[in-house]
Amino acid sequence: MGKLAVSLLLVVAALVCLAMAAPATLAQTGGFPNIFQSLFGLTPKPPQAAPATENAPLRARAHKPRKRGQDFVSPSSARTPAAQGQKAKPSFYVTVIGDSLAIVAARGLTDAYADKPEFSVTSLARDSSGLARDDYYDWPKAARDLLASKPKLDVAVVMLGLNDMQQMKASGETVEALSDKWKAAYAQRVENLVAPFREAHIPVLWVGLPPMRDDKFNAQMAALNEIIRDTVEKSSGKYVDIWDAFADENGQYSAFGPDLEGQKAKLRSDPNGVYFTKAGQRKLASFLETEIKRLAGDKIKPPPGELVSLPPDIEQEADDINDEIRREMGLAQSAAKGKRTPPRPLAGPILSLTALPTSAHGALIDAHAGMTALSDDQARSLRTGETPPPQPGRADDFTWTKQAP
Repeated sequence: MGKLAVSLLLVVAALVCLAMAAPATLAQTGGFPNIFQSLFGLTPKPPQAAPATENAPLRARAHKPRKRGQDFVSPSSARTPAAQGQKAKPSFYVTVIGDSLAIVAARGLTDAYADKPEFSVTSLARDSSGLARDDYYDWPKAARDLLASKPKLDVAVVMLGLNDMQQMKASGETVEALSDKWKAAYAQRVENLVAPFREAHIPVLWVGLPPMRDDKFNAQMAALNEIIRDTVEKSSGKYVDIWDAFADENGQYSAFGPDLEGQKAKLRSDPNGVYFTKAGQRKLASFLETEIKRLAGDKIKPPPGELVSLPPDIEQEADDINDEIRREMGLAQSAAKGKRTPPRPLAGPILSLTALPTSAHGALIDAHAGMTALSDDQARSLRTGETPPPQPGRADDFTWTKQAP
């Protein structure tokens, strides 16, 4: 048998072995192996299964969340608990009492402090109430009961009088509205309402009544404001006057007027012109905000997460670090060690442009002394009105100076 026949027999034997191993190999490799893989014992790697996301529907793959890399620490991770979802606690508490207008005032304050969690506004206002009918609702008694419960209360806001233009019982008799006896009795009830807060050292902000559309009712509200203003101020309270803010140039009712941004807007609502629109509520509250901010003072704590002043020891350490950085950069230090640079004032000394000149000791300079302090050219200019001669280097000096060659 020749060499050719032997070679053919070897090839046939190899093909027979390959055919016998094909089912197992196909099962493992997922494909038909070639002759070189079978002859040299090379087993192809099985194909890797496609990720689940690649087999997922197109919509699911399109909305697959993508993980974003981050090479820094998020500021929120170092913030205070409030910045991580805990609600900041209020540090100043306002309680509003009165009639339906007080309900409006409370809404305005709530909107004003919507983004200031350090303020808490509570409304205890009661519709259809007043001081004339203590048999319906006794506000002085309600104030005493409120304070007896030891509430969190820093300032009381009062707005009353809308329902009080009626007869009132005083000293066992019925008196007509705005009569002398009625005025005296009403003033006493205002005092009785303010007194419990004064004794508890809680400030009272009493909001005056606004102008009304009806002429008769408008005059009654103006008269009631006079009684309330006098009594509240004598009782150490603060009267907040809003009349002009909701009146026209003649001091009379106007449904329209400038809002907080100075734009003309409708401020009063309903057919009788008694209540306020949302813009009017917010404008009313702005008069209270000023007084509340003044009363709050240092009681207001900044919400957690906001910048605050550093304690002295930390501030000094920060100064030392900055000085070290300056030394390494070859710059001068900000201050001697242990001594801080005094803060720069917000404004310089106030100089009046209209006040008369004074001497070093504060005495007024008389005309003669003031004139002698001037130069001859200045004095002659003031007496005759002549233009003083220009001074070298001054803006009005137009002389040509010959330059050296």
